[in-house]
Amino acid sequence: MNTLAERLKACRIERALSQNELASLAGVSQSTVANIETGRNTGSKYLVLLANALEVDSEWLLTGKGEKRHWSVIHREHEAEANARREGDVLVWDREDDLPHDPRRVWIDRYDYRFSAGNGHTQWEIREKNALPFNEDFFKAIGSNPKHCKLVVCHGRSMEPFLYDRDMIMVDTEKLRLREEKIYALWLEDEPLVKQVFKSPGGGIVLHSFNPAYPDKVIEPEQMDRLKIFGQCVYRSGSGFL
Repeated sequence: MNTLAERLKACRIERALSQNELASLAGVSQSTVANIETGRNTGSKYLVLLANALEVDSEWLLTGKGEKRHWSVIHREHEAEANARREGDVLVWDREDDLPHDPRRVWIDRYDYRFSAGNGHTQWEIREKNALPFNEDFFKAIGSNPKHCKLVVCHGRSMEPFLYDRDMIMVDTEKLRLREEKIYALWLEDEPLVKQVFKSPGGGIVLHSFNPAYPDKVIEPEQMDRLKIFGQCVYRSGSGFL
């Protein structure tokens, strides 16, 4: 694997992902993935996002030098072995205090907002759950400030196979400007939703569901005041695309 194109394609195949699936995981377009894999784009600004989605090091992906695995994967493995007890095949921490001190660790609060990824869920709760740890370098890579990020549990099936019921997303509440093909947590007439956004001519938008059983929601320009943006999805955790 001598080129970026070869390394990206090999890693994608290794993870059993299609170009569309990798693009959705990374938050980029399928054409971006295709252009890199065919060598038409040799230095993409989306490289860090693609590397994170594949759990490989971005420098290795670009140059072929250094450690292939993403630092977060190595960090998780080392930290787990050093600070966890083994019960069968499962590593368990008794307390958060058992984790070694790491000044780069950032704790992100987790909420159950009852955000719907389907239809009919009009209730949402701000019941705070336990926080989860992330490395501050993760936020630098995705261009987000951890102070503005929240972990939110999703409910519903309309975003399968990207999001399954009770999967979790990280929402950057500072990223409120709608961008083409990005995924957002939002309200539509007081109904909380998680949808991919496409812009329409004239100023309207289409709220797209990945699951074809759920029709897209078309928001005309004069209806935009019905829509409130909570923030952009910058990370997801769960069984989607597995």
